[in-house]
Amino acid sequence: MSNPTADESSQALKFKDEGNVYVKKQDFAKAVEFYTKAIELDATVSIYFSNRAFAELKLDNFQTAMTDCTSAIALDPKNIKAYHRRGLAYVGLLEFRKAKKDLELVLKGKPGDATAKNAYNICEKFIREERFRKAIGGSDDDAARHKLCRSVVLSSFDSNADLQKYDGPTLEFEQITNEKDEADGIRIKNMSQEFVSQMVNDVFLKGKTLPKKYAACIVSHAERLLRNEPTLIELENEKANQDVKISICGDTHGQFYDVLNIFKKFGKVGPKHTYLFNGDFVDRGSWSCEVALLFYCLKILYPENFYLNRGNHETDNMNKMYGFEDECKYKYSARIFDLFSQSFETLPLATIVNGHYIIMHGGLPSDSTSTIEDIRKIDRFSQPPREGLFMELLWSDPQTAPGLGPSQRGLGFSFGPDITAKYLERNNLRKVFRSHEVRMGGIFFEHDQKLATVFSAPNYCDSQNNKGAIIHVVPGKGKSGQYNNDDDDLLIEVFTAVEHPDIKPMAYSNGGMGF
Repeated sequence: MSNPTADESSQALKFKDEGNVYVKKQDFAKAVEFYTKAIELDATVSIYFSNRAFAELKLDNFQTAMTDCTSAIALDPKNIKAYHRRGLAYVGLLEFRKAKKDLELVLKGKPGDATAKNAYNICEKFIREERFRKAIGGSDDDAARHKLCRSVVLSSFDSNADLQKYDGPTLEFEQITNEKDEADGIRIKNMSQEFVSQMVNDVFLKGKTLPKKYAACIVSHAERLLRNEPTLIELENEKANQDVKISICGDTHGQFYDVLNIFKKFGKVGPKHTYLFNGDFVDRGSWSCEVALLFYCLKILYPENFYLNRGNHETDNMNKMYGFEDECKYKYSARIFDLFSQSFETLPLATIVNGHYIIMHGGLPSDSTSTIEDIRKIDRFSQPPREGLFMELLWSDPQTAPGLGPSQRGLGFSFGPDITAKYLERNNLRKVFRSHEVRMGGIFFEHDQKLATVFSAPNYCDSQNNKGAIIHVVPGKGKSGQYNNDDDDLLIEVFTAVEHPDIKPMAYSNGGMGF
């Protein structure tokens, strides 16, 4: 509305203030609602748009945040926060040059802004890496990057003080070498359930960390296992392995205490219980290192019973924005983060269970002819591109309307029930399981019950009051009729958050990308 009345302007201001209250409560979806009400009454105030952009950034809606910031700047070219937030939105959209340009303007006006400077430096790093890849054609750089976890040398950690002071459970390591007698990774010789339990109880739950040598070796060993898995995992407990339960969890986002509760409530990983965690196990929560190391230890201990799909937060740009890199540097080192980063590039992108259920973090392909064979052919060993199947598996979301629509996130698409139905029919599948979005009940079936979103981080970011959920695939032993599930081979269970130490989400972030 270009000419609001005095009453409309007054009411809009109240809605803006209410939105600010919800931001303080970290209820960003509700904040967006109130900022939207303010804008609907009075679209002449720049700060309404830049405030909504802040909340949209918190929801990973980079495209809408960028659009709002552009509107804010058009109304007030001196709105520094709008330039800052648009720069962050561009980072989320992988538009690093555009982000750098906006952040340069921020630093001209506020040269001492540490968070803007941090974001600017991150953009420069991505741009330099891109230039280098183009200059050498990518192959040499990529090859070197893919060897990070294999080039770990055990002796390089031996003089570290943290190793000398460590009094927790011990591991034995073996340096693997290639035909040239060069370091080619680490093998842990004695990973055990006892070590995992002691690591959790005597180290992590007491607020301690493993020595950097242990962390590096765990990542290196797990990376080798993940690298040797196919891009599309296939699990079976219908015709064979009928005594094995397969449990599927969604996002856990560094909520370590809730992860432990999952295993306590629903059973530990083991030969009779396979788990699949469907991406986004790091970022936001302040125990991402603990979650990642626990998951990698379980992968090493039970390679045939523990699986991980890659999420959109197992990527460098997200880790820089949402806390995992800063947490990893605080608790361990930049080198350990680099090892994690490279290991994330080896994570599989999707899983099929019993030939019926396909599981990916984000959503379905936009290509109307795409089949599961296309997933198998993806070269996943890199950061995701800006477009294409690889990106869509990590980023896309369902919508209620038929067909394809633009994504609020700006990456991937929104896809309707007809897209889901045709993909399942084309690939002879029964249902799609995905994660990627908070669902207040933990689980939400839509698209004629053909698609389920499962989210396993209850009370997400200590603010959303949502439940968590888990999907058990138990052929012939499931329970239809609950939580809108219509499949007798599935058992859905929900759970609530458990108490944890008073450490806020992203507690170790050095400002991250500045918001």
